[in-house]
Amino acid sequence: MTVELARDVEAFLKEQVRTGACADASQLVNDVMRSVREQREKPFRITSELEAWLLESADQAVTPLTRADFEGIRRRAGERKRSKIS
Repeated sequence: MTVELARDVEAFLKEQVRTGACADASQLVNDVMRSVREQREKPFRITSELEAWLLESADQAVTPLTRADFEGIRRRAGERKRSKIS
């Protein structure tokens, strides 16, 4: 099978292989496609705990996100990404 990738996606794929995030492009594409399939096969489960959390959250005051909030999100995402690669 031949798949044509957008330039930015191809560049990202090559970078992932170059940095060792995956052994080769085929492995990464297969992993991504399996992940997509798994997400479609496992619909989001609504549990009583989730409902309680959502109801509790809905009653709390809303504040705008700040630059520090976004920096914290980026930091935690980067840490999570690095821990998965290791």
